Amino acid sequence: MASPYKRRRPSLVRNLWIYRKLIVLAMVLGLMLWFIWANNSAVTVEFPFGLGHLSSTVGLVALLSALAGAVVTALAMAVGVTFRRIQASRNDGDEPAASLDDDRPPPDYAAKTPDGLSDPKWS
Repeated sequence: MASPYKRRRPSLVRNLWIYRKLIVLAMVLGLMLWFIWANNSAVTVEFPFGLGHLSSTVGLVALLSALAGAVVTALAMAVGVTFRRIQASRNDGDEPAASLDDDRPPPDYAAKTPDGLSDPKWS
């Protein structure tokens, strides 16, 4: 007995839409690789406050600058998300904020519990 459902043929447009972020990332990385290969002029970067200098090609310096910018952006976004979560956890002042102690058991909880389990099945 044959199945009443027909298998859909894979759609190229649908696959492009699904993988659009990977395609854009590949295009950007390819463009940066071309830029590194095409710009091989020597350049020296002097860091502020006498931290040192870097002698390399223009393309490699651009790649390292993009990498440093991405790291700084990720750290800034993490700090921003953290502050937003802290602000969201605070109440508007209508009622006092619930402390963590409300969710915790009393401090002598462990002393009041019996030792071990009664009649364990595995012994």
